[in-house]
Amino acid sequence: MQYSRNKILKIGLLVILLVIITTSANSQSVKADSIRFAIGSKLNLTLMLPISGNETIIWPKINDTITKSIEVLAKSKIDTIVDPNSGSKVMQQVISITSFDTGFIAVPPFNFTKGGQAVLTEPLLLEVYKIKVDPAADIKDIKPIMNAPLTLAEILPWLIGIMLLGAALYGIFYFIKRRKTKPVVDKPEGKFKIPAWEIALSKLEALNREQIWQKGDIKEYYTRLTDILREYFEVRYNVNASEMTSTEIAEAMDHHIKHEEAMKSLRNVLYLADLAKFAKAQPGAFENEQSINYGIEIINYTKPSTSELTTTNSSKSA
Repeated sequence: MQYSRNKILKIGLLVILLVIITTSANSQSVKADSIRFAIGSKLNLTLMLPISGNETIIWPKINDTITKSIEVLAKSKIDTIVDPNSGSKVMQQVISITSFDTGFIAVPPFNFTKGGQAVLTEPLLLEVYKIKVDPAADIKDIKPIMNAPLTLAEILPWLIGIMLLGAALYGIFYFIKRRKTKPVVDKPEGKFKIPAWEIALSKLEALNREQIWQKGDIKEYYTRLTDILREYFEVRYNVNASEMTSTEIAEAMDHHIKHEEAMKSLRNVLYLADLAKFAKAQPGAFENEQSINYGIEIINYTKPSTSELTTTNSSKSA
């Protein structure tokens, strides 16, 4: 019997509410998407106020809560809607609310100031019902989990890590590249058991015996001849001659070789070598024969003197 009375009371209240909403349709009002909603779910309330063009309007201030049972989730901006038929204007705002109390909850009147006079909306009665729970079903959230947007504090450690990794990879790449392109280090004469000038003369004699240019391979002949001189200059004067052009070799040796005949012979050899290797010219037999003599003269003119050898041997003994 008690249950029937409560049900009748609910129906009566809802009927009264519908009558209030209907009668206030043409004045200030608050309308809900529905008069019943599930606990924790969202419901939209629409505030409406008819206006004319000359009235001063003060809109009610909406805070984070309307009552202790009604929380405000969001608020739209206040819009003005014009009826295309009658030309009448209505200001409205949509308020999204929720509640975590079950049963009937009352939305109190909203207070507007229109043309200097206070006007109120009718109170609104809503019902918040519980969600039916199946004891046998798995536990689940009322609403699905929402992914929060990433913040700078969350992204910053990853950015720093990527930058450090990139710097490390660049350092490794730079180190490897430098090692690959590192110039030939100076070769100290002390590493050779046989003096460099003796090795150079021996190679020149061997080249002469092979008679390479006599067999028609002029380019190979001059390539090997200049390579012998380059190796000798690297050991004798600690210069990176193997990476130098003919012009660079002549300029570098001009600082070391003070014997004019030796420099003249060197320039002649380099000129004939470039002629054979790059200009594809064919030096004559005399030039080819003379080039080996130029090489021997260069070695003999620049090999260490007796005093230099004595000083070097003394330093090694010490």
